[in-house]
Amino acid sequence: MKLSTKAKKTICIYLIVLLILYIVVQILPKVTDIFETTDVLKVGSLALSCETTGYLVKDEYVCIAGESGNIKYTEKSDTVVKRGHKMCSVTLKGTGDTEKNRYTKYTNRLGNTKKITNSYKAPISGVFSLVIDGYEGMFTTNKMKELNKSEVEACDYDSVDLDRSAIYKGEPVYKISGDDKWFVLCWVEAGKAGDYPEGDKVTLKLPDGDVDAKVYYAKNEGEYTRLIFELDVYYKKFASARAVDMTVVACADEGLIVKSDSIIKKDGKQGVYVVNKNNRARFTPVKVISTDGTYSVLKDTSFYDDDGNQVMTVDVYDNVLRHPESALKKDLQKQKGDE
Repeated sequence: MKLSTKAKKTICIYLIVLLILYIVVQILPKVTDIFETTDVLKVGSLALSCETTGYLVKDEYVCIAGESGNIKYTEKSDTVVKRGHKMCSVTLKGTGDTEKNRYTKYTNRLGNTKKITNSYKAPISGVFSLVIDGYEGMFTTNKMKELNKSEVEACDYDSVDLDRSAIYKGEPVYKISGDDKWFVLCWVEAGKAGDYPEGDKVTLKLPDGDVDAKVYYAKNEGEYTRLIFELDVYYKKFASARAVDMTVVACADEGLIVKSDSIIKKDGKQGVYVVNKNNRARFTPVKVISTDGTYSVLKDTSFYDDDGNQVMTVDVYDNVLRHPESALKKDLQKQKGDE
């Protein structure tokens, strides 16, 4: 079917409008940044964070029944108790210990750990719990610096509720988790370890709330760094949780904020190109305090290099080039010509 001239014109206009819309929506946002030639340095702060899996390490004892009988707990789960407090009473019954252990998987995980008690009185002060996972003897303060990453990640972190009215010999009865001080073990990419020096304070964003912590231990292990955080604060699922998804947020560093792609290397030194009133760009060395990849925090006014020499650097309200590659190229060409 032949189209009239008017119809063809209408279709052409329609296609042109679609093309313009595509450019505005898809292409323009990506190239707009190119036309932003400079950024003004301003004082600000940058909080660094990384996502990882945290493993809760506590001083825990699991009670194993030395007899069979009816049981009555004296406290509710997640109650704080003192050492020696009676946790339950057991009335013996004549069935012996022939009943199949309903918690074999968890007692097998416990193995021959020293974190087992046969007493119905709390062996330590802490949080009384009726939830165990069998790893109470694995995630201890004595072992947390040596635990193997691949083995830890391969574990199945299911747990079981022990609340019932009858127990049989050899079954777990309850757990006490020392709450005076506890730890969270994790691994992060080696390149991020410098963001968490020992002794620094951080915030751990856990599934049931944020908690404050201190970097207790940091060790480079090749591709990853082992980090251990020390805590002495309340956490809702402190006694029952083991492996949790979390975000580690370091304390915010303050300084001059700059986009990381404004930083470039010249003669092996990091720096930015500062644009003066005459619109001339000059390479200025910088010291990066911290970075999240997109933005960086810079030391202002001056800093000391590795040789102890004072280096003058950027200051507040300096204009820096957003895309310094061409300025560096011209700079190097001029330097080569001077030689």
